[in-house]
Amino acid sequence: MIDPDIRRFVGAIDRGYARYPCFDSLPMERKRSIAAATRAPWCAGGPAVERISEATTRRFDVRVRVYDPGGPEPCPAIAYMHGGGWTFFGIDTHDRLMREYAARTGAIVIGVDYSLAPEHTFPRQIEEVVDVVDWLSDGGAAPRADGGRIVLAGDSAGATLALAAALALRDAGRPGIVDALVLNYGAFDSECTSDSHRHFGDGSYLLSTTEMRWMWEQYLGADENRANPLACPLLAELSGLPPCFLVIAESDILHDENVALAARLNAAGVPTQSIVYPGTVHGFLEAVAVARVSGKALEDTTRWLRPIFDGQSHVGPAATVEPRDDRTD
Repeated sequence: MIDPDIRRFVGAIDRGYARYPCFDSLPMERKRSIAAATRAPWCAGGPAVERISEATTRRFDVRVRVYDPGGPEPCPAIAYMHGGGWTFFGIDTHDRLMREYAARTGAIVIGVDYSLAPEHTFPRQIEEVVDVVDWLSDGGAAPRADGGRIVLAGDSAGATLALAAALALRDAGRPGIVDALVLNYGAFDSECTSDSHRHFGDGSYLLSTTEMRWMWEQYLGADENRANPLACPLLAELSGLPPCFLVIAESDILHDENVALAARLNAAGVPTQSIVYPGTVHGFLEAVAVARVSGKALEDTTRWLRPIFDGQSHVGPAATVEPRDDRTD
């Protein structure tokens, strides 16, 4: 079921971690350094952008990295939240992916180096993303960024934070401050009991059910947070959100909750497009150096964003979920 190029990516990641058979027993900082080193080769190469700089936000001193592709100004802004189960990775591990978005879309991309769990738990990360939105909308970002055209985007845990921040802004009476959401294979349900967990949760597809449950525990802190719709957005009332684009990996434990989220967004009247990419696994966008399907997903996202950047609206629900091959146990 796995695309050959994606299988090459999975094999390289697996071999990287195999060098550390005692990984689970190591201190958190050592785990983070190993995880970052394993991902580092996939950040190499890719498009150059005209200018890269760093800054901090006002309220929470969130470190951000600004990727400016050059070109006409002012540019729309994409605030991008990296994946890593709220516990791993950062703006360095996702450097190439953010350069890809900047070069392809022409937008200024702001990589958000939010606080990691378990040192910082829910809702701190969401508050920091909202802080970044405030910083952008107030003109505190790169001078060429248009604070009136803001997209929140992210992968895995970062997609969860993007959606949760949009919900928090809506609930605070500021629904129009974010123009769109790009949600790449996000984690939206802490139960981890869906069919896709049963089929893909053994660790052969990069992210296992055991890992995901551990990551939820680190992020949520108190168990009662599992019932909070900002922590687990699949529980949320979703009306009033901006248009959403969902990139869904076919062979991913999070597949089913992404499909369910797309259906619920459409039912709530949110203009939504979702695409399941055949032969892909969790994290497949990071394989853009070798996998054509990763580039296709980035191009699909760019195409979907263009009318939003041009001031046009995506009118009405428009979900497109590609059919999947039958699963076997």
